[in-house]
Amino acid sequence: MNKKVLIGLAAVIIIGLLAAAGVIIYDNIAEKYRESEVKTELSAYYTVPEGEAMLIFDERVYEKNALYVNGEYYLDLSTVSEKYSSLFLWNSEEKKLYFTTATAAYVFAPGEKGMLVNESTVENEIPLVLEKDGVIYVSMSFLTTCSSITYRTYHEPERVLVTYSTDEYLCANVKEETSIRVDKDIKANYLEKLPAGSKVRIIDGGGIQENGFIRVMSEDGVRGYILEERLDWENRYSETPSFNPYTAEEYKHIKSADKIYLSWQLVYSKGHINEMLGSLDKNPEVNVVSPTWFFMSGPNGEMISYGDSEYVAAAHERGVKVWAVLKNDDIEGSFEHNSDCYRVLASYESRKKLIDNLINATTECGADGINIDIETTNVDTGVFFIQFLRELYLKASQKGIVISVDNYIPESNNAYYNIPEQCKVADYVIIMGYDEHYKGSDAGSVSSLSWFTYAADLSLKKCPADQLIMGVPFYTRLWREVTDGDSVRTYSDSMDLREQEKFLAELKKEPKWLDDAGQYYYEYEKDGDTYKLWAEEKKSLTLKAIVIGEKKLAGAAAWMMGGETEGLWSAIKSAVEGDLSALLDENAAPVETGE
Repeated sequence: MNKKVLIGLAAVIIIGLLAAAGVIIYDNIAEKYRESEVKTELSAYYTVPEGEAMLIFDERVYEKNALYVNGEYYLDLSTVSEKYSSLFLWNSEEKKLYFTTATAAYVFAPGEKGMLVNESTVENEIPLVLEKDGVIYVSMSFLTTCSSITYRTYHEPERVLVTYSTDEYLCANVKEETSIRVDKDIKANYLEKLPAGSKVRIIDGGGIQENGFIRVMSEDGVRGYILEERLDWENRYSETPSFNPYTAEEYKHIKSADKIYLSWQLVYSKGHINEMLGSLDKNPEVNVVSPTWFFMSGPNGEMISYGDSEYVAAAHERGVKVWAVLKNDDIEGSFEHNSDCYRVLASYESRKKLIDNLINATTECGADGINIDIETTNVDTGVFFIQFLRELYLKASQKGIVISVDNYIPESNNAYYNIPEQCKVADYVIIMGYDEHYKGSDAGSVSSLSWFTYAADLSLKKCPADQLIMGVPFYTRLWREVTDGDSVRTYSDSMDLREQEKFLAELKKEPKWLDDAGQYYYEYEKDGDTYKLWAEEKKSLTLKAIVIGEKKLAGAAAWMMGGETEGLWSAIKSAVEGDLSALLDENAAPVETGE
């Protein structure tokens, strides 16, 4: 074989080897950039237990699943209450769920198709409430009738996409068919293929980008990664979420066009008409009297009533309304404020009986309203107290009966009285602007001006001004401090303002004016003990009334009838309504109005 042939043969071999190597290199390069066509089934990727559904709020997988039972989706109660409605209340002892609106009271028993609506049985095709492992779930289709919840559902696996945030979100369209993958890699398995023109939601606004991938969610809730180059990224756009069209039912309130000037009257029997009329004769400014007529007396909603139609007629002849007081005790003291009150309010049947008793007694005597004075309860009773008010509203509003509720000043230790919820169902909320210092506390004012103003400001954060009435004290306390070695024991006796007036006239001591307290202060020694008194009188109460007027509150209430001195109500009304001409007697110092 000659040399030329050998050279040609070698060239052919080399070319063949190079071609083969090129093919191998090409295949390796092609394989490197070839996208995986291996699909991970959604049911394997999203592991959702049978009988449940994955919840996705906006673009985030929620920490809990929904239930999926017989074609219906159910959302857990804590999520419902947090995100959609505070009107649901679960009673674990009765195994009942309450839901009360401005027009209807629902009662559900988990797993049952029947429910009560305004005390009548209504049958549904499915149970609207379920219980699983001690957790209560509410039908999501029922929630669409009573909230703005907006969702869509998909299968295999079961998943619920909930639109929650009102913020705009970023979207982009797919330019050509592409895949959503489990990771930021073309070799990663894909979850779903999207045709050209499909819309995806950009998770985290496009903030998560790596290896040319961006994190997205498809319209059916598949979350993963997509090549950014496959998106029409330059023409990305924002969308505004739309929601289930729902308007909450409006609670209608009965409110007076005039300021309220209410005088509480402590009674434990019928009658007392002459006492009431005598007070009105001296204090024509009063336009509401509130006698203590109704007393809770038994665990099943029993109630003592001293409702008196003759009393009401006599008040009405003077143009004065009557709001009968309900107290959570009885005149014999056998009804315990806390434990017995809890038993009544935590029971659906007992609440119903108490409400029926209240409405019937109020209607029979012709009273215009009910003043709820339920005190010294605890946090366990709080939610049932609010439920009681919701259910009372339904029947009272139908009869045109005014509902007012007495409250301590709203602080963290009594937040369970839930004044914001009270304001929805009550016509008026009354803040007891007294007992700053009380029997058993250290010596101090019953209601200093700075504290009273603080109480009003706190209350205004919870309740609209036109529903808020401030209570003022027609009493004070005489404090006695007894020194025993290094310790001091404190005692006090209350006295109404007429008693105080007589006491101070006999005492003949010069007081000191305290600007911060807005009160005259008396201190003296007797038999080795120290006596202290922060007086309530025309000037101190006028200053409080100025606060009520300046903050445009609904009025003033006074505890209690018979304790007032001459001209006191006149001074209060004048100050509330901005007439400062008659504020002080001729010897009093000028009043700073804050204007």
